Amino acid sequence: MTRLTLTPEILLTLLERIPEGFIHSSVLLQRFRKLDRKTLVGLASERVRMVDDHFVLDSVTDAQFGLLRPWARPDLPPIRGDGEPIGTSIAQLRQDRDSGPKLRLTAQEKAALQAIHESGLAWLSEHSLDDKHVQRIESAGLARRLEGVLYDPLAVSERSAAEAIRRRRLEQLQEQVNALLGGRAGMTAPQNEIVAVVGEDGLRELLGVGGLSRFSVPLKRPPYSVTWVRLKSGDFQAAQAAALDATAIREDDWAALLPEAGEVERPRHKPAETGPRAQVLARTYTITTAARRMNLHTETVEAALEKALLSSFVDPEQVRRIPAQQVEQCLADATALNALWDIEAVRGREIALVLDVDAKRVSRRLHKAGLRSSRAPWGRVKGRWGLPATLPEFRAVLAEKLRIVQEERDAQLAAERERELAERARRVALRERLVASFPTWQHDGRTDQHLVLHIGPPNSGKTHDAMQALAVATSGWYLAPLRLLAFEVFERLNRMGVRCSLLTGEEHIPVDGATVTAATIEMFNPARSGECVVIDEAQMLADADRGWAWTRALMETQSSIIHVLAPPSAKALIERMASAAAIPLSVVRHERLAPIKVAERPWRLKELPERTILVAFSRAAVLELKTTLEGWRREVSVVYGNLPPEVRRKQADRFADGQTEVCIATDAVGMGLNLPADNVCFYEVRKFDGRSVRPLSPGEVQQIGGRAGRYGLSREGEVGALTREALDLVRRQFYAQPAALTHARVAPTVTDLEMIPGTLSERLAEWAVLKSIPDGLRGAIEVADLEERVELAKMLSCNDEAILGLAASYQLVNAPARQNSRVYWQACARAIIDGQPLPMPPNASVHVVDSEDLDRLETLIAQADIYLWLSQRREFEHTAPDTQDVRYMRTEWSEAIDRALLRRLRAKPRQTVSEPS
Repeated sequence: MTRLTLTPEILLTLLERIPEGFIHSSVLLQRFRKLDRKTLVGLASERVRMVDDHFVLDSVTDAQFGLLRPWARPDLPPIRGDGEPIGTSIAQLRQDRDSGPKLRLTAQEKAALQAIHESGLAWLSEHSLDDKHVQRIESAGLARRLEGVLYDPLAVSERSAAEAIRRRRLEQLQEQVNALLGGRAGMTAPQNEIVAVVGEDGLRELLGVGGLSRFSVPLKRPPYSVTWVRLKSGDFQAAQAAALDATAIREDDWAALLPEAGEVERPRHKPAETGPRAQVLARTYTITTAARRMNLHTETVEAALEKALLSSFVDPEQVRRIPAQQVEQCLADATALNALWDIEAVRGREIALVLDVDAKRVSRRLHKAGLRSSRAPWGRVKGRWGLPATLPEFRAVLAEKLRIVQEERDAQLAAERERELAERARRVALRERLVASFPTWQHDGRTDQHLVLHIGPPNSGKTHDAMQALAVATSGWYLAPLRLLAFEVFERLNRMGVRCSLLTGEEHIPVDGATVTAATIEMFNPARSGECVVIDEAQMLADADRGWAWTRALMETQSSIIHVLAPPSAKALIERMASAAAIPLSVVRHERLAPIKVAERPWRLKELPERTILVAFSRAAVLELKTTLEGWRREVSVVYGNLPPEVRRKQADRFADGQTEVCIATDAVGMGLNLPADNVCFYEVRKFDGRSVRPLSPGEVQQIGGRAGRYGLSREGEVGALTREALDLVRRQFYAQPAALTHARVAPTVTDLEMIPGTLSERLAEWAVLKSIPDGLRGAIEVADLEERVELAKMLSCNDEAILGLAASYQLVNAPARQNSRVYWQACARAIIDGQPLPMPPNASVHVVDSEDLDRLETLIAQADIYLWLSQRREFEHTAPDTQDVRYMRTEWSEAIDRALLRRLRAKPRQTVSEPS
């Protein structure tokens, strides 16, 4: 319900439409906003006064208010959305009624209307009015009927009339209860007696009125307490005493049961006291104790009582008791005992155990005999299928069988415990060996090294300063997360006159006289570090899949100068890692070189400014946006993760050269592409992270958004989104403090895996479970996610691993296989194991007309990457005779994709790309 603003004028108009002419302030507080008790007084005016927390119209006399106030419940009239009441004022309605035709009234009708005039309503039971009289009064608009009352709707609302009826009914109920309790001791009675008179709802209402009160009386038997009701006008102690006296159990009550209990006492019972209660207890069994005495289930004893095979009585404490004389007679009488045995239930699995057959077979037999498969009466199965003739014989066989089963189970449990202890001891010993082999990362040469940690946001000059240091070094490495970034630095250094080679997983471009190598970080050889190493995007230390490569580069490099580039969130972790290795460290802080801000309002997709990177998080979304923007005659580039690096580079170059206005990209643009973008616009602000769809983190928004306003290419940058909700999230995350990284990642070495028994997949899985990190590094190191490598290793048999050897097998599962290229990887593995040349990726058509063709070529390139990656490994290079042909085919496919992206592609819709509302 909408909460409106109340003014003195609206209050007056409301009161003029309320039959009673007044309203309680609590009703107004619930209906109107910006209203509290302190402001209520200010709403009074010349026509409205406030009396006892009620707002009263000036036309209402004190006598009228005093008469109606105790029981009337005025309510607000209907109100429009602007706060104005709907309908005509009560005064006008009265005038209209008075000016209408007059009704000739009978004496009875006059008396009823006089009562209504005086008190607002008349009780039909107090006036001699039949239905004809009531209908005449109602048709004339002089009164309305509600249950047993007539009321004037221009003096009393229906809600008030209903309240009067409720109060009259409660008065009548109160009179009934007073009459019931008035003559009782303590003016009290059990609650169930009151409920029988006035009902549960009636009692609840009377308790709310306040004339009655409830209290609990403790019992020595179930339900252990009972509720009593008393008149509040009476004395509580007297009521309590009366209730306790009424519920007390007396010795006479027990004495009356001695004949039913009989003369026989339970065997081995404790000596009984002399009182009647103790004697009854000594001579009887409860259902539970009787079942125990006769070696039966309690359900059997209950069934025997229902079948009158046994008799019982209920004692004063509401406990059902069976005379001991009957129980002992049954035990001595074979016929009686057999009758009880026949109704004793035996379980299907017990029958199966005694017969030494399968439980399902017994279940079918019982079902065929018309019995439940889970349990059956002994009398229906005794002697059948080879079962004993009596229940004791059955139980004796069952006990022996259970003993044997239990012994076997105990032996199994003991063996399992021994195996668990042995396995635990083996794992403890193995973990200790693995921890002992973990590199300490500390050595004498650390004093000759120096780590320069460049901390700053994107576009703050970190890479530029590190490149300057690498350019003047005699030798060294630049280590990148992506081939594209390594290639960009390779070209940049050679343009600067610094001879630099390129080394990636799939490609090696040597340069004569080069002493510097630009490489993807996994290709780094710490033993040949050179004088200077630059480790870019060092926040990748924490990446679950690839972080091990950054950890190895940081902790195992032997260079005298180590430049590490990272955002502020990685500072504490890198400092801790350097401290663990005793590497001297200094921190250089970088500030952003070009100003950047978050847009004040959402952008429109159709009106995106030039030099904008539009960010989505799937290839399908990127291609749909490409089709949409090209339909609006916009020139676009596209960049996404599955694109070959060469194509990504060409697409980015077109954007940098001004050939395209908008670059549509996934988060692949956030790492390694230096684009002259003035703006970054988030088309999506949620992404699938491999497990669930979640909002972008502060680090992701800052890393991607920071590409706007590249220093030297743009004067300033702006980050935005297409909806107000998305823009609010971007603003919040862009200015938030990213969570500090807490753990670097490590992967197993071949030496580690050699210590672990089993297949390669089992070794990898167990290494991950053991988490063999030294205690001093446990807060900073986590194991890498080996799930993909384990899946590939499962595709190798034990014989395959024996042929390859552990080192080659481990190298093989490190190949860059994806979900869509696992089959090709397996074919390559088969060829290597069989000593055959690697299979060539199929030489398919390069004609691309839609997204399915694009997907086909990207899959082929992924296969080519596996071939080229294997050809670069010493263990497998002899199996790759067609490396140049594969490289040529890959180039042809990449160029076909690039050409296709220059055209409009048919894409199957993933979602509708449209203007935000």
